[in-house]
Amino acid sequence: MDLHTVLRSRITAAAVGVTVLGVTAALVPTVSTASVSTGAASAIVTWTDSADDFTAAPTGTFPLTDQWYWASVTDLGAGGTITDHATIDEDGLSVSEGEAVGLVRGLNKPVVASNFPALAAGISTTTTGATSFGIAVQEGGDDSAQTVVFATDETSDDGISDGASNWIDPSTGEVESTTTLTADLEAADAQVVGYVVYVGIDIAGEVIAPPTETPDPTDTPTPAAPTVDGAPAPTAEAPGAELKSLAAPLQANDQALAADASGSISALRIDDTTTYFTPQPTAAAKLLTPTATLTEATTTGVRIQGSGFAPNELVGAGVGTGAQGTEIPGVAFRADAEGNVSGTIVLPADFVNTAGAYSVGLVGASSAQAAQVELTVTADPAAAGDPGTAPVAVPVPGTANFTG
Repeated sequence: MDLHTVLRSRITAAAVGVTVLGVTAALVPTVSTASVSTGAASAIVTWTDSADDFTAAPTGTFPLTDQWYWASVTDLGAGGTITDHATIDEDGLSVSEGEAVGLVRGLNKPVVASNFPALAAGISTTTTGATSFGIAVQEGGDDSAQTVVFATDETSDDGISDGASNWIDPSTGEVESTTTLTADLEAADAQVVGYVVYVGIDIAGEVIAPPTETPDPTDTPTPAAPTVDGAPAPTAEAPGAELKSLAAPLQANDQALAADASGSISALRIDDTTTYFTPQPTAAAKLLTPTATLTEATTTGVRIQGSGFAPNELVGAGVGTGAQGTEIPGVAFRADAEGNVSGTIVLPADFVNTAGAYSVGLVGASSAQAAQVELTVTADPAAAGDPGTAPVAVPVPGTANFTG
């Protein structure tokens, strides 16, 4: 069993807390040292970087589960894979003008209205161009009563801007604050069950709030509402229609809105999870000196550098041989904004107690990214003046002379 397996077995990307390798986020290393940056990663970090990470959304009502669904908003029946309509590269998940894709994912656990402000405060996206984010809301326990409330940077009428952003009221198209939306959710006994991203469509630009002023009375009679075969004609739906398909919140008179312009999303943080829509990096580790004496390794330590971790995540360390491994207490590095770490690791003397070959590993607490590097530990040289072990006498053949 190599160290890589030992370290990765300690955590799983689906259930990672703030503790890894027995080290908590609040721990300040007192022996080993690290270059530390500010900020902190979410508890879980994943990279969604290929078509295999997205499931085609079925037509009709579909479950909001803990996986990414996708659909082409401009051509719901297109089929194929998401990379037939979008690209996934270093810039994130992108669409060109004329294309638009919708992404939907359920929360790990529904968030009740009273906890919505905390959820909203932790939402952040890294996007370009025409890209919109919304939350999927469900009233009571009725999964057929799901609506989408889209975020906007516009300021609400009362001038309040709290949480991550303000929100477009799904029933009126008006902008309201997180505080007001929370009250609306509480009144409707609603909870947040998932979230939606539209790449290639600017929701805020499509929605125009209806006039609030009462028009002046006129003598002109109001025409009767138009009908189709005796029934009322269909009216335009504001964002927030039942989430029966990815395009439902965008339909007006059964006609899907056209894609606005090119857009992209490279990162999304919500709840306890950050998703990067960019290629997953390969974690790597390097020792500045690949050889150390037994005393050096267990007292002054060895200098290590690592890369390929999630920005600002905690990175723990371990040491092992070909047959076994152990985590190193007191090591809690914080990766920088580029996912790099560096510092000194003091190896545990009760494990590294003889000369030989060892593996030193790094593992990300949020991402489970892991890397290891080989270290050669040599015996300590004899101290000056140490007589050491007396030499063994070796017989030398020759002729002996005797005198009487």
